[in-house]
Amino acid sequence: MASQERVLTARETDFNTMANTSKGVLKKYLGEMDPMLFWVTAGFTVVVLIWGIVAPEQFDGMLSAIQKWVTSFSWFFLLSVAIYLVFAAILAFGKYGDLKLGKPDDKPEFNYISWIAMLFSCGVGVGYAFWAVGEPIMHYMNTPYMAQSQTPEAMPIAIQIGVMHWGLHAWAIFAIVGLAIAFPAYRLGKPMNVSISLYGLFGDKAVDSPLGKLVEFLAAFATIAGVSTALGLGIISCNAGIKHVFGTGLSTPGMIGFMLFLIVCYIISAVSGIKRGIKNLSNINIGIAFCWGLFILFSGPTNDLLNLMVHTTGSYINNFVTATFWTDFHNKGPWLGWWTVFYWIWWISWGPFCGGFVARISKGRTIREFMIGVTLVPTLVALVWFSIVGGASQYAEIGGTAALSEALKADMGSGIYVLLSSYTFGDIVGYIVFLNLLIFLITSADSASFFVAMQMSKGSTEPTTGMKLIWGFFIGSLALVLIASGGLQALQKASIIAGAPFAIVIFLMIASLFKMLKTTTQ
Repeated sequence: MASQERVLTARETDFNTMANTSKGVLKKYLGEMDPMLFWVTAGFTVVVLIWGIVAPEQFDGMLSAIQKWVTSFSWFFLLSVAIYLVFAAILAFGKYGDLKLGKPDDKPEFNYISWIAMLFSCGVGVGYAFWAVGEPIMHYMNTPYMAQSQTPEAMPIAIQIGVMHWGLHAWAIFAIVGLAIAFPAYRLGKPMNVSISLYGLFGDKAVDSPLGKLVEFLAAFATIAGVSTALGLGIISCNAGIKHVFGTGLSTPGMIGFMLFLIVCYIISAVSGIKRGIKNLSNINIGIAFCWGLFILFSGPTNDLLNLMVHTTGSYINNFVTATFWTDFHNKGPWLGWWTVFYWIWWISWGPFCGGFVARISKGRTIREFMIGVTLVPTLVALVWFSIVGGASQYAEIGGTAALSEALKADMGSGIYVLLSSYTFGDIVGYIVFLNLLIFLITSADSASFFVAMQMSKGSTEPTTGMKLIWGFFIGSLALVLIASGGLQALQKASIIAGAPFAIVIFLMIASLFKMLKTTTQ
């Protein structure tokens, strides 16, 4: 018996040694992590992926039904976003504006140019490139309100709608979520979890409570699914560029190979960290976009485009309230659900990711700096960008120099290349645009893998390389599999459904934030 006990004890010791060694290896490469959040998120995402591959029609049908039900509450999402805008204004210009995200002597980690450039790296930069052609043309051809379709009056209205979808309304969501995370993290020294945004209401229990864990899980899944979808759709759109620039597109194996190349690129960027990878790529990308934007301005009807930009700015300001609250209650057409409501739910679902990433790069800013920089600067960029690129597209469509409406119907990603082909040297600039979009996709996936790694690492602002590698590979592989199986649209719906509850959570974040601000200033 004693011998058997010694054997058992030795085996138990060996087992415990192996277990401790495994834990030590995991901790070395992954750092401090939340194992429950890690495995639940990974497991759930794999289940969704397998379901989407094995029974794609059933999966898509179920998600379509849920999405239709969610978007039927259009009044709620329109009103919610309007309320977010009010609170964003209060935070920007109210009595708390001089409070710093950090200690009183903390300095900003990044200069203004790099900070602004990185705002566009979290998934929306590529949208400015593609939809600056798509929306002004599509809304010009089918104008929902304020003007008759395909008339001169419809031109600024169509651009105004695009600016609304990509401007202040979207960035107000990101700013509020980002501030609710950044303030307790940098001012109060708390971890940078999404759940810490509820610290003002629940204190330290916010992180470990069931609500906190649910918020973190939904944020992580919505980010993984949303960015995987954006990557996949971006690859398909890049394929349109390859076809237009090089004369032939990629086959499915070719797109998979291209995706693998992208995965390698953004993993290298992620490993190099924010201060080198994302920052440098973002600076380069903004410079490239500025150059081809100027090319379009001076190749197109320059004076007309500048007049249209000024007129669109006035139209955007004058119609701001009407457009914000427009519900189409009389006609009850499908346009609102296809466009504005879809966008609002989409941005709400991206709120934790974009807000969390913006929070990470904003240490040392005052609340006023943060709110104005995150909301007004991208809106001004959208006004200029959509007016120039979208206006040039409209003039090309009306003048018959580029059949953009037909091109967009056939392939949404082809719009910018069709526009450029109508200009001298436009085909050469097409190569530059392709490079620009490629870098935007890399920075989007890079920032997403960084954000998810932060959540899995208990809110660490510097997650380990191993953690970033795992989630970067996960996001890319998910997009890769879904490109091959044709399930990208279903995953997009899944990310929206997962993110939709954040419309309510953001109200809790606002209440939590104001309570923290009040307590801090007492």
